[in-house]
Order: sequence, then C-alpha cells, then structure tokens
Amino acid sequence: EPVLTVIAPLMDAQLIETAILAQINHQSLIATKTQRIIQSAQGRPVSDFGARRAHNIDAAVYGARAAYIGGVNSTSTVMAAKMFNIPVNGTMAHSWIMCHKDEYTAFKHFVEIYPQNSILLIDTYDVMTSGLPNAIKVAKEVLEPQGKRLKGVRIDSGDLAYLSKEARKVLDAAGLTDCKIVASNSLDEFTIRSILDQGGCIDSFGVGERLITARSEPVFGAVYKLAAIKENGKFIPKIKVSDTVEKITNPGRKHLWRIYDKRGYAVADLLTLEDEIPDLTKEYTFIDPNKPWKHKSFVGCTMRQMLETVMIDGKRIKPSPSLDEIREYVKRQLEHEIWPEEQRFENPHHHFLDMSPAYYNMKIELLEEAHKHEQ
Repeated sequence: EPVLTVIAPLMDAQLIETAILAQINHQSLIATKTQRIIQSAQGRPVSDFGARRAHNIDAAVYGARAAYIGGVNSTSTVMAAKMFNIPVNGTMAHSWIMCHKDEYTAFKHFVEIYPQNSILLIDTYDVMTSGLPNAIKVAKEVLEPQGKRLKGVRIDSGDLAYLSKEARKVLDAAGLTDCKIVASNSLDEFTIRSILDQGGCIDSFGVGERLITARSEPVFGAVYKLAAIKENGKFIPKIKVSDTVEKITNPGRKHLWRIYDKRGYAVADLLTLEDEIPDLTKEYTFIDPNKPWKHKSFVGCTMRQMLETVMIDGKRIKPSPSLDEIREYVKRQLEHEIWPEEQRFENPHHHFLDMSPAYYNMKIELLEEAHKHEQ
C-alpha cells in the first residue's frame, strides 16, 4: 500500500528515489525492530546502546531517532540526543575500570563523580566474585555515608538469567533492594523473552547491535515504483508485472483508507480509486485481492484517510510533527488500533489490504492488457 505519493516530472521523481527509500527503509526497519524488543521487555525500560555497531555515523544517529519512535526510553548516542532531544542514558565503560589500579578504585572514583546516578559495570573481571562485591562495598563505604544510594549494576556478559538472579539475592541481602540490575549483552526480542521466561531479575535493558542493525531481519522492503503517467491532463495508470506476486504493483492514483470496527480496531486498509469515497453508512462490499471469489463487506465500520498532502511545489504546507508526537502516534496505533494478534512474534495475523470493486477491476484490466502484450 502507498506510504508516500510523489507527483513530479519523471526525472525529478527519479532523482529522489534513493534518498526517499534510504530514509523510509532504514528508520522503519529500526523502529519496527525496536518495538518488538520493547514488547519482549514487558514494560521494563529499554535503552539504545547500538551506536558502535551501526553501519556508519548517520545510521547510528538516525537509528537512535527511529529507536525512540519505536519505544526506547533513551539512547547512549549523545549526538542523537543533542539533535533530536532524545533522553540520553549510559553507564560506564570497561576501559574506565581497566585503566584504574583495581576495580574498587574505579568504582569509587566513578561514584564520586556521579553520586546521584551511579550504575556500575560489574563483569570486567568476574560478576559474582569481584564486580558485585566491589559494587556493594562502594555503595556502603562511599555512597551511603553521603546519604546516597547505588542506582544500579550492569551485567554485559555471561548467563544473564542466572547471574541476575544470583546478583539480586546478594544485593537484597546487603540491603540494596532498590539497586537495579541492567542487562546489555547480545540482546534482541528473543533473548530478552528467554531471559525473563527463566526468571531473570532484570530491571532494564541496554540493547546494541541487534537493535541498531535489526540483525535477525536486516532489510525493510519498501519500494518506489511508477504508478501513473500524465497524458493530456489525465493520469494513466501503469502496472509492473512479475512472476513473483508480491512484486506486482498496485497501479494508478489512489486513496488509502483505514477501516475501523465499533471498538476502534483496524480491521483492514482499503485501496480505492482517487475519486472514490467509500460510503460506510451502509454495508460496503469490497474485494480481498488474495481471495477475490469471496463476497465480503464492511458493516457498521468507520474509516480514516491515511494519505494527506504535506508538500506542494516543493514547499511544506503544514508543520512537521515533533519527534514526541510521532512516537506517541505510533504508540497509540499499536495499543489501540492494531490487533494484538497482528503483533505476535510467531504466526502473526496479516493486516488485510482490500480493494474497492472499481479499483480491483482496474488492476485486473491492466494485468489482462499486459498479458496480451506477452502473447
């Protein structure tokens, strides 16, 4: 279905193809991957830790922007925080610890600099026999005499489910029940879900390479295709035909409508001809292009037009929404409009894309015309 419609002289439209696809594909990919990770975290905060694994600087910065749209609470990419006003968050580096004479001294110096916001990295040498005991010692000897508390510890390697459970027991026994445990090692939606299923005591996650590169599925498949050409003042629909069904384009100038049931959930998206306005005040018959032989209709539904004009003659005609407005729009759709069954990790329901009878017939006529040329 159309995400963006460009009406321009052919050469102008061709020139911007790569730029448009690079923006939409990359950021949609990262936002989508992020949302899956957010769902797997089950309400726990997630921070973007991915800059060092991103595919160049722009990918890190705009990936952080997309991750914020997708639901992360913060980013460790300071440039993105500065450019887009994203909350910035981080802990400490292994190099900080390694450049001190010992781990305790490294922790002590760190909390002296950041007494209000100390999260100590405890896996540089050994989590249970070195990192955790030294973190507790610093909490007791340095922070508590100042009336401060250790905010958290971070585990960046090893068996995160096991280590977090053991660390939680030790922290609680030491009276540090409010000390959070942060995990940040090779995480994605599947590993996070596994850790939590095993009872891992993780309070928040810092997710790096598998978020910023969408490692498990690193391609987002939006395409940019010619749909119509203007001849004698009228747009003539054009179609690309392929033996791969998914590569057959939806031709012509068109409108896209989202159809809602009485509860406000989106039951489908609907393609119509440009001059069509569906009448949903009565039963509306449509075509499912995957099952055109079935008689289907919308009853008691409402609709919203998904495409709106934002530029005319190269100039914006309405202000661009803020990043927080975009983030909230995504959140609202996923929580209140899109069926939970469509958001499952395994065997998700498809989001239906239906067609008005007039639009479907126009597409079939073009396919039949193309078939005649083949012969």
